[in-house]
Amino acid sequence: MNPIFPPREPPVPGILPNTPIDRNSELYKAAQEFEGLFINMMLKAMRNTVERGPINNGGFAEEIFDDMLYEERAKTIARTAGFGLADTIYRQLSFVQSVPRSPDFTSYTN
Repeated sequence: MNPIFPPREPPVPGILPNTPIDRNSELYKAAQEFEGLFINMMLKAMRNTVERGPINNGGFAEEIFDDMLYEERAKTIARTAGFGLADTIYRQLSFVQSVPRSPDFTSYTN
């Protein structure tokens, strides 16, 4: 057993679990916005499975309203529900930022 990872939490390549998360950083805000977009796509896919009938067929205006409503719901879910996608994205990208980069060898042409 690897002592870095706690039991029952499978390791994800490039991510150290329990890495502190700066929830006020721009990186975390971008990760949270991406999570909101993902949740919005999921909600739209779920909404498309509901058949339209005489009660819920408001036409184009209802579609626009539903789109705006689901977008706001997705943002709220991303902020409060704790999906964990934003945390994972933040940890992955902060890990990538911390890895030292190799020098740029493109300027050395022979």
